[in-house]
Formats: sequence, C-alpha cells, structure tokens
Amino acid sequence: MKKGKIFTNCLFSVCMFIAMISLASCSADGETSNGIDNSIIENATSQENSSFSVVLKAYSDNKDITVKGDVDQTTLFVFDQQGDFYKQINVDRTYLLQAKPIEIACPGSKQITVVAWAGISGENETISAMNQANIISDLQVSLKQNNGVAASLPGDLFYGQVTLKSNTSTKSSTETLKIERKVSSISLVTKGIIKVLDSKEGDFYYKVKKTKSSFNHNGELTGEDIEYIIPATLNEKGNVVADNTTILPASNITVELYKDDTMILSSENVKNLEKVSVNEGELSEMTFDLSRNSGNIVVTDWGTVIQHVTID
Repeated sequence: MKKGKIFTNCLFSVCMFIAMISLASCSADGETSNGIDNSIIENATSQENSSFSVVLKAYSDNKDITVKGDVDQTTLFVFDQQGDFYKQINVDRTYLLQAKPIEIACPGSKQITVVAWAGISGENETISAMNQANIISDLQVSLKQNNGVAASLPGDLFYGQVTLKSNTSTKSSTETLKIERKVSSISLVTKGIIKVLDSKEGDFYYKVKKTKSSFNHNGELTGEDIEYIIPATLNEKGNVVADNTTILPASNITVELYKDDTMILSSENVKNLEKVSVNEGELSEMTFDLSRNSGNIVVTDWGTVIQHVTID
C-alpha cells in the first residue's frame, strides 16, 4: 500500500508539471503564432507589399518643361536595395503629359533605386543590356563612334534617378522622378571668309573636340574624348554657317573650321574664345570673325530660333 501511494504521488506530480508547461505555452501565444515568430510573418507581409510609385517630370536648364512634350518614351531601370538589377520598364509620353503614376513592384525590397533615360536612339547611342547578373554601376550610355569621331549626333537625352522607400504601415506615397536634359546645342557662324580666302569654292565643315563620349549610372560624363564633324555651308553673305547641333556638354571644347580638309580657324587661337564651355539644356551661338581673329558667344534657352543677319 505504501508503494502504491508513492507511485500515485509521482504520477500526480508529473501531470502537474505537464500542465504548468502547457499554461506557459499558452501565455506565450501573444508573441508567437503556431510556433512561428510574428516578426517572420510581418517580414513576409512586407515583402509581398513592396510596391512603389513615381511620377515623371521633365526639366531643361532647371525649368519644368513637362507640358511641352519634348520627351517621347522613357525607360526605367529598377534596382533593388542591394543595387542589383531587377527589371526594366518602358513608358510612353502620356505618363508625363498626364502625370500618371507608374506603379513598380519589387518583392523583398524595402528600398529601390530607379534610373530613367529618355531620348535614346539605337542609331545614335548604345545603352547597356541589363539582366539579373548586373548591378547599378554597369548601366552606361555611350555615343556610337568610329575611331574617336561620333558616328552620328546624340539625340535629345534626358536622365534622372530617385531612391524610393516602402512604408509597411501605409501605402507608399507617389514620389517625383525628375529627368533633366543632358545635352547641349550649339550654333556656329564664321564671318570674314571672303576677306581672307581667295575663293568661295570648296567644302566647309566644323570640328568640335574635347567632349566625353559616355554617361555613367549617375548621369555623369565619362569615357574617352570624342569629336564631332558638323557640315557647314557658305551663304550668299559670305558666312560659313552650321545648323543647330546637339552635342554632349563640356567645360572646355575646341571648335575648328576646315575648308577642303585644311584647318583655317581654331577657337584656341581666337581672342575671347580660348576657353569655351557648353552646358546641358542651353543653346550656345558661337560667332567667329576670321578677318579680325575674334569671336563671341551668346547663350540662350534651348529651342530658341536664331536668325543670322549680316549688316554690310
């Protein structure tokens, strides 16, 4: 009988111990669910809801030109929070003109970086072909060239970048992605040709030197120097004129004028034009006087129509 009581007491103690463990487990239900940490559930929900939204706006020389319709198609390159390429999105001009939000889903990222390029043409430029193995620094835009000479003139290029962060508690707000004009425009005129040269006959062209050939992922100029060959004509007033020409910006370009492949003028030797800069989003009219070895620059807004008038 004594042994029986001992066995009964032990059995009762074991049952009480098990009951206490069960109660402790129940009291922890506020922190876990079915043995799964709530932070894991919240993280999974966050990954499912990683959506972002942007609205595009176009700028030139720090002026909002969105409604002008200068931008046609824009390509967005989306990178996750590690800077790895995620996907590419093409949007047409209606997204700018109508300020339509662009929804971007990137599961698993609380932050993304969006790089935008517009105005790129397969005939004029090359842009990196991105895939899942690429990172943001691999993205580059370059002018097509032949032995350091631009194969064609750059298009009307626009660039922008923005970093977006998701908000797990509320729907992420729509951010603005500003895309800025990244090219310059120049107009070239040389007077006094007849006073210096014996003949009007011949083929004229300008060379513009010392501009870079590429943009990196931050929209910064990079790459080797490139030069442009710009056709020109001798008009009835005896001025050698070139149409407005798009080039990449530069802080110190050299402009040369050639007749039948012989250089007859260089801005490096012209008074007041020893150092010439051209800025993005601006039109620079450069006027040279060959007979006086002088010149000047007039900087105006992009798209300004310049009429060349010679007063005898």
